[in-house]
Order: sequence, then structure tokens, then C-alpha cells
Amino acid sequence: MSKTNRLVLWGLGVVLLLCLAWYGQWFFNNYQRQTQSQRVDVSPAAQRNPFLAAERFLQTLGYQAESFRARDLISNLPPPSDALLVRRMQTDLSDEQRERLNTWLEAGGVLIVTPPYFTGDGSNRDDFLSDLGVVMVSGSIDEPVDEIETEMDILHAGQPGSESEAASDGGYQTIRLLFTGEAEPIEASFRRNRYLQDRDHWASQQFGVDGTQYLLFETGLGRVIVLSDLDLFTNERIGLFDHAYLLGQLVGGRHKVWLQYGNDTPALPQLLWQKIPFVIMTLAVLLLCMGWRLFLYTGPPLNLHKEQRRNLLEHIDATADYAWRIDKADSLFEHNRNAIEQAWRKRHPSLNSMDNQQRAQWIGEKTGMAGAAVERSLYQDIVKDQDFIKATLVLQQLASGLKQRELR
Repeated sequence: MSKTNRLVLWGLGVVLLLCLAWYGQWFFNNYQRQTQSQRVDVSPAAQRNPFLAAERFLQTLGYQAESFRARDLISNLPPPSDALLVRRMQTDLSDEQRERLNTWLEAGGVLIVTPPYFTGDGSNRDDFLSDLGVVMVSGSIDEPVDEIETEMDILHAGQPGSESEAASDGGYQTIRLLFTGEAEPIEASFRRNRYLQDRDHWASQQFGVDGTQYLLFETGLGRVIVLSDLDLFTNERIGLFDHAYLLGQLVGGRHKVWLQYGNDTPALPQLLWQKIPFVIMTLAVLLLCMGWRLFLYTGPPLNLHKEQRRNLLEHIDATADYAWRIDKADSLFEHNRNAIEQAWRKRHPSLNSMDNQQRAQWIGEKTGMAGAAVERSLYQDIVKDQDFIKATLVLQQLASGLKQRELR
């Protein structure tokens, strides 16, 4: 390369470096790093579980928390050291189920529940709450709560963007709850026209505005907390007012918190996928491998150069060879000698009253063969190849003897 060409290349390199330096200076002078928040759709887990945010909040506080769906909750109660939040309690509990639940509460369990129905006449359709003396009253006509609300209704129940909007929402009202040891009251937003009444005055604590929205009953070592509304702990409302703090106060001191958001049992495939997803995926991969394996042949490929049909003797020879390789022709030989024996006994009924040895001697006298050879061919096990050949010859002679007319 000449000296002139080298100078030109060095000049182009310097110009390129200067351009890159200028572009970098211009870029950093005109752009700056910023963080943007982008709102995404609700996750499938949050759509399925309205208490997912409450579960994550309790886990952040250091509690063990788990949300679930269950139909027969009373038969699978958690340990008494846990807290149980139930949004859909069974209304038709039997006496045995109520006794089991009361035993769990007296042992130290904490139950947080909301009534399933609020009626205008104050009638109670929940036997367990009726035993506590809780009366549910609605300011409007009969209003079933949990029976008509789906999980999506719970998820989107009241979606105010801020606390001021929640306070101004006509469907909710703000109440203050002052607990022992708290310097300031806790604010929470409950649905309107849903009130609780302590009929027998057994509640040790109650709060509310224009009625009662919170009742606390001491039962042995445990307690029952009845709220007129549990929507304040759902995904959309737990971040408003002091709802999250209130949930922490209600379950304080518990080992684990169970959040029941539905009383319907999921379908078996869905339940298996939730509990053992890796086993399901392993089985699916195994089925795919088995299906793929079915399309593969085993052993070396057959050489089918001969297209003409083989004659009958070759076919018989191949069939005999196959039968010999399978079980040394035992099944075929056994069938033949049984057929020959039955034919002799049918032709000569007097053979039926004889034993095997006598029958073989009689047949041997009629055919001119030794009785021992007939007995060995008809009744004894054939092991050696030479014995098999001899027994086959004897059977052929016995079959021929049946065709002779002079044998009666």
C-alpha cells in the first residue's frame, strides 16, 4: 500500500471518530433517562382470586397466608392458632358442624365472617350467626350478598381511583374504628344499607355509623369477628383508607391466615393443575413420547424382494417353523393328541370307564402297537426332540387306525 493511501485511510478514521464523538454529545444533551409506569391488565390470578392482594400484603407483614376455595370448610378446619377469613359461609350447617366450629373457636381460632344475606325484616338465615345473636338488616329490599355476586363482581366492586372518590361514592360510607392501644381511629369504607344488630348483647366490641358494621364476640380462647362487608379486603379496595391496616389488626398474633374467597370446588383438572402442575406436564410429555414411539418400527427392516406367492409346502414349513420357535409346538401337539383320544373314546365308549394306562393298553392291542408307546404319546410329557418325532408317528398310526372299518 502506498503512502498516499495510508494517509487517506487515517484521515477517514479520524473523521469517523469525530462524528461519533459529536453524535454522543448531541444525544446526551437532548435525551435524559426517565422512568414510566404503564398500567397493564389484571392478571389471571387476580381475576380468579379477589383476595390475592390481601394475601400478598399479609405475607409482606411476615404472616403465612393462603387463599383458597372450599365447599366443606368445617370438615377441614385449620389449627386453632390460625385465623380464617370466610366470605361465603355455609348457611345450612348441621348441629355437628356448628359444634365442631365452636370447639375450634374455643381452642383459640379466629373467624372473620360476613353474613350471606341482609333482609329488610331482620330475619336470619344463618344458623351459626343466629346462635351468636347477630341480626342482619338491610335498608332496602331483600339483598342476597354472596349468592348472586360472582368473583368478577367482587373484583370490580366499586373501583374508585382515590380515597376522596371512595368517600363520595354513594354506595359506601366511611366509619371509624378505635381499637384498644391505638392512638387514632382506623378509617374503613363499608357498603351502605347493610347493618348488624347484637340481639342478645353478647358482643364485646362494636363499631358503626347509623347502625353497626363491626361486631366482636369472645368465644373461649378464640373470637368471632362479624363484618357487614368484606369487600374492603378485595384487590380493588384493600389499598383505600386503612383497610390493609385493619386486616392486619384483625389477624394479629396468628400463625397463619386462611382467606376463603369461594365455597365452590374447582373442577378436577383445574385442581390437579393447581396442586401438581409438574406431574401433569411430565405425563403430557410421556404421552407425546409414547405416541411418537408408535410410529417407529422395531428391529431390522424386512427385505421383500420376492413378490411372487410361495407354494403351499413352503407355507406349511414356515408355519411349522414358527410354531416350533414359539413353544416347541406343544400347543399344536397337545391339541392333536387330545383330539385323537376323544375320537377313540367316542368310537369305543367302553374306554371312558378305564384309566389312562388301561386305555392305552386296549388301544395298543387294537392297533398292534405297544401300550407303553401309546400311553407315552397320549398322556405323558414330551421333552426331547426324538421323543416328539416318535410320538407324532404314533399319533399318525392312531389316526389311521380310526379309519379302519374292522376296528369296532
